[in-house]
Amino acid sequence: MVNFKFGKNKYSLSSNLIFITFLIGIINLFFYDYESVQEFVVLLFILLLRYLLFVMIKRRFSWSKYLLILIIARSAYRLYEVAGQADASAVTKVNLVLQLIISILAFAILFIFPKLKEWMSEKRKYISANGIPNSST
Repeated sequence: MVNFKFGKNKYSLSSNLIFITFLIGIINLFFYDYESVQEFVVLLFILLLRYLLFVMIKRRFSWSKYLLILIIARSAYRLYEVAGQADASAVTKVNLVLQLIISILAFAILFIFPKLKEWMSEKRKYISANGIPNSST
């Protein structure tokens, strides 16, 4: 069984992953052909939100998970939108896939893996080494 020991470093690791998605977004600025100024402004706003999220996770704001969920949903929507465009650059498509995967990984490191670890330790309390439920608590 894989033993994840993120502890205090989970915030640092997750914030660094979000910073990587920010850098990937900057790369996308040069490869995506924007159809309007509004589309470009929205991308800049999302980049600003990614950087804000990087800072919030680094400083351990508990409500940063809501912004992270919003970023993941936006990444999935953007990937769906761009994947259907025949004229979109392959680099842009790959970058969007990377952003989505890295954002989901950052969310998992912060919120899913600790809950799984907690659940597994609770489960071990009730099951003894030979597989028989432990009656003493």
